[in-house]
Amino acid sequence: MAKKSLSGTTKLSEAAQRKLTSHKGDKDGEALPLVRQRHKPRLKNFRLSPADILRLQTLTNAVNEESERSISETAVIKGLIALGEKTDPAKLLKFIREVW
Repeated sequence: MAKKSLSGTTKLSEAAQRKLTSHKGDKDGEALPLVRQRHKPRLKNFRLSPADILRLQTLTNAVNEESERSISETAVIKGLIALGEKTDPAKLLKFIREVW
């Protein structure tokens, strides 16, 4: 079976050529995105001591007793972060020094 000759223009070479010609008109050399990319959340890991894990579990259990549905430890941590934003920084620093 004979192979097709690649001497002509291919879709890939045409796309590369279009990309090169579209960038020549731009000052920075980059095309503007048509759609804004959404911010993707990054994962962040924390190391907790056994005492901190026990306190988190106790707090999660207390929240679950008050809640109609199950609340995860992650949701409790997110709630504590939101609570920390509303708290006075001096008061928060005092608690951090007590725990640390």
